Amino acid sequence: MAGNQGNLPSKPKHAGGRPSDYTKEKGDLICERISTHDVGLPRLCKMYSDMPDEKTVQRWRYQFEEFRLKYAQAKMIQADLLAEQCLEISDSCIPEEVGVDRLRVDTRKWLASKLLPKQYGDKLLLEQKTEENEQLKEELRALRARLDEANKREF
Repeated sequence: MAGNQGNLPSKPKHAGGRPSDYTKEKGDLICERISTHDVGLPRLCKMYSDMPDEKTVQRWRYQFEEFRLKYAQAKMIQADLLAEQCLEISDSCIPEEVGVDRLRVDTRKWLASKLLPKQYGDKLLLEQKTEENEQLKEELRALRARLDEANKREF
C-alpha cells in the first residue's frame, strides 16, 4: 500500500559528485597571489605547488559567491599593479630595448583597460556616444513638436 510511504523518514538528498576541497583560506591565498602578481591564472597555478589547477579555480568562481567577489576584487588590484608597472618599465627603458618595452607597456595597458575599463579604458568612445545621444534627443524634440502641432485641437 502506498499509504505507508508518508510515514517513512526521508533520506537527505545526495548532491552528487565529489565534495569540493575549497576553503576560505585557499580562496584568500589565491586572491592574494592574483593581486600581487602580473601573470595570468594559468601561469600562477603552475608557479606554486599549493595552488589548485586553473580549472578548479574557475569552477570555484562559479560555485562560491564569496570567492567570486574576492577574485573580482583581486583582479581590480592586479589592474592597478599592471598600470603602475607601465611607469616603471617606461622609466627604466634603455634605447636598445625600446620596442620590447613598448610591447610590455602596451600589453599591460590593454589588459588593465579590460580589467578596469572605467578607470583605464578609452574615453573617446563615451564622448562619441554622448554627441550621438544629444543629436538624437534634439531630433526627438523636433518630432514631438511637429506631432503636437499636427494633433492640436481647438476646444
